[in-house]
Amino acid sequence: MTKTRPPKYSIDKGKKKAYVRIDGKKNYLPGKSNSPESREAYARFEIEWWENSRRPVTERVPATLPTTGTADTTVKEVALAFLRYAEATKTASNFTHYRIATMDFLVEHYGSTPVADFNVGCLHLLRTAIIKSRRFCRKQVNDYTRRIVTLFTCPLVRRSGETEP
Repeated sequence: MTKTRPPKYSIDKGKKKAYVRIDGKKNYLPGKSNSPESREAYARFEIEWWENSRRPVTERVPATLPTTGTADTTVKEVALAFLRYAEATKTASNFTHYRIATMDFLVEHYGSTPVADFNVGCLHLLRTAIIKSRRFCRKQVNDYTRRIVTLFTCPLVRRSGETEP
């Protein structure tokens, strides 16, 4: 019988670290317990766990979205750079939709992930998280997914992480 809930977010009081128990083994999450970093890692684990037929994800598919900036640039840095660009160039309502797609979903689940590790599999899981939030109709879900792809393909954001000569 398969589990109907993902492994719970637990805290090792001695080490002051959060962990998830899988097959009887403690798998520690990054950061201290209850830190935003560990909560983000657990949120990402949870959506990947549901999509992987209630089994832990062991490997990721290779990156297929264009990468941006340096090797250690995170998704959150790219998202914030794009939002600065969008605020200056998009209409207010359009910017609001970009902000919701990036801050409520992308940064919440993948903010500390290096951009090079964000791939189509992650995008699919992110779209699933948008659907499971039950906040939007199908058209809006597809629109927000497109906006996230736009964020990674925008040439201004691609240049923002690079150093100027």
